[in-house]
Amino acid sequence: ALESAYNHTPFFEYYKDDFRPFYERRYEFLVDFNEALCRLVCSLIDMSPDMRRSTEYKTEFSSDEADFRERIHPKKDFRTEDPCFHAEPYYQVFQDKLGFLPNLSIVDLLFNMGPESLLVLRKSEVSV
Repeated sequence: ALESAYNHTPFFEYYKDDFRPFYERRYEFLVDFNEALCRLVCSLIDMSPDMRRSTEYKTEFSSDEADFRERIHPKKDFRTEDPCFHAEPYYQVFQDKLGFLPNLSIVDLLFNMGPESLLVLRKSEVSV
């Protein structure tokens, strides 16, 4: 599916081998697959977020904690969920036909913009 969707993007050939192990190796738990994939994408974009698994289920959070469990949802408007983010337009292969499509996937950004992905993300941050 990745090759079908992104084979014609500028950086697909450059990054495709980094993703291959995720589709050849079997993971016992989906959470392990997701975490490893997230760490790979962050490293390719040159980001180093502090990500840690929780050790307990929480319903209340302190002021220095954030709950992202329901942040990304297909039925929620990302603009109201995260008012500090404005999707900065970047090159997309089918942009001439469809216009810029925000919030597709981090791999869409990576395969289209390559090393400039972090710059696009930084431009997408809005101070409130």
